[in-house]
This record gives sequence, structure tokens and C-alpha cells, in this order.
Amino acid sequence: MVGEKRARQIWFLLDRYDAATAERWGLVNEVVPAADLLETARAWARKIGSYSPTALKFLKHSFNADTDHIAGISNLAFDGLELYGHSDEGIEGVEAFAERRAPDFRNHR
Repeated sequence: MVGEKRARQIWFLLDRYDAATAERWGLVNEVVPAADLLETARAWARKIGSYSPTALKFLKHSFNADTDHIAGISNLAFDGLELYGHSDEGIEGVEAFAERRAPDFRNHR
């Protein structure tokens, strides 16, 4: 998140950093007064919790795919395949294959 030079500084020097520095370096997203911390965290959690769980799952996989290397890409691919396999479009593909006919995806465009 902070770049290799800054990361080395953090790890090798083991210094403590104040909130303003952490925010400036990108270690934290936002600095709030201590009294507002819990409510801010809860507000973020409520907002994220209101979004599509499936979309969130794929966002997490997408962000992790490059740093998790082949395992991250594999997780993304298999979860996508699992989701697709249970969709109407995926079911049409499976049924068409089993019935040895061309699939009809017109309703899915």
C-alpha cells in the first residue's frame, strides 16, 4: 500500500506513527476523533452490509487475485463458475449440452 521504500522504513525502523502520518501514507482510509471511531466503523459496516453479498465477494476476489497469485485467480474463477452454473443462463448451457443441441442464450443478452 505504501510502496517498497516506505514499507522498508516501517519494518526496519519499527517507529510509531501518528494518525495524520498514517492517513497521509495511505495506511488508513480516514482519521476520526476517538469518540467517533465506533460509530464511524458501524456506519461503514452498515453501508457495506447493504450491498450485494455476491458483488462484494467478487470485489474481494478481484482485489486479492493479483497478490494471491494463482490461488487468488483460481478462487475468482471457480467462484464465478459456481455462480454461473446456478444461473438461468448456465442451466441453459448445461441442458443444451446434455440434450446435444445448441444453447439458446437470446433471453440472456
